[in-house]
Amino acid sequence: MPKLSFLYTEHPIMPPSLTHLRENKMSEPFLHWTSDLDTGIEQVDEQHKILVQYINEMHDAHTANDRNGVGKALDNLLGYTVQHFSDEEDLLKMAEYPLVDAHHRVHQNFVDKVQMYKGRFDNGDDVSQELLDILETWLFMHIRRNDHGYVRHVKEKLGL
Repeated sequence: MPKLSFLYTEHPIMPPSLTHLRENKMSEPFLHWTSDLDTGIEQVDEQHKILVQYINEMHDAHTANDRNGVGKALDNLLGYTVQHFSDEEDLLKMAEYPLVDAHHRVHQNFVDKVQMYKGRFDNGDDVSQELLDILETWLFMHIRRNDHGYVRHVKEKLGL
């Protein structure tokens, strides 16, 4: 399968290796990646796994009552999510996916919602559990419903 180099946009927060994200964590991760989430598009799956790691980081900080850690994880998650969505939408455009505009609207609605929680957090509200509940449901549902919906089209159009 050819590498889609544009999906490797450097994110200034995310180093090449994810192994540091769960170092010294004694608890089980909040979210677990399972094979049914795989799209079969390597770069997309790698980015999805990074999003899961950031959500796990937020959970770890929340569990430790580490408000600064929650804020950092929220910033990282939001920044990386925006980048991932942009990369994914570029892929869909390249493959001439007919529902790219609808997919973009789903992405934008999610970003708007997370930014609303970020604003509340910045104003002193404790939103971490509420946000974690949303993230837990939204990400995996989105991958299974929306992202799996484009896989066949993208693979056929791009020869993946």
